[in-house]
Amino acid sequence: MNTPPNEARPDIEAAVDRALTGLMPPGLTAGCRLIRTGDERFLLAAESASIAAREPRARTASGAGRQVAHELLRRLGCADPAVPRGQLGNPIWPAGIIGSIAHDDDLAVAVAARSGAMRSVGVDIEPALPLPRELEAIVATPQDRLGDLETGTGGRVLFAVKEAVYKASFPLDDRVLGFEDIAVDFEAGKAVTSSGRRLMVCFTTTPRILALAYTA
Repeated sequence: MNTPPNEARPDIEAAVDRALTGLMPPGLTAGCRLIRTGDERFLLAAESASIAAREPRARTASGAGRQVAHELLRRLGCADPAVPRGQLGNPIWPAGIIGSIAHDDDLAVAVAARSGAMRSVGVDIEPALPLPRELEAIVATPQDRLGDLETGTGGRVLFAVKEAVYKASFPLDDRVLGFEDIAVDFEAGKAVTSSGRRLMVCFTTTPRILALAYTA
């Protein structure tokens, strides 16, 4: 863990929230929460049952992410804000809502919108650190167009963007994708999957790497 959750500075939560909000296209709403001991208490009954087999630390992070999601759903007027976990780990949103949840060791983030605003969305959060060398060759493919992506954290950015693309494409195509199935063009701000699905992508690297993928 990069920073124990109870020792992380409270101002990082506000900073990440601002950075995430800055990535949002019209129609999307977003939020962020520090993962705190006991956050599993925020899991609603249907959510708790869907992740019963997860180890305690993962349940705590899931609780933090769901707490953010619940607030977003309330803003959108949802009477039932439950977001249970699907069999492949995908969040199952209420009818008429699209969204995505992610967390690193310290922070949970979520984004959501009415389905009329866009078709699908995916978000990811990662520490602003270089990707381990052994993962770089797995994540990057010859089809990726990296543009002027920084050499230090660029691998982690690519990783985060591909994670976000997968999360956004799965509800539409019901396909599990590998990194090799996603080609990212940072110069155009777009990505395409092996099934031909095209998505818009954007990211920021401060204070965390935050990546967003969506399709209208």
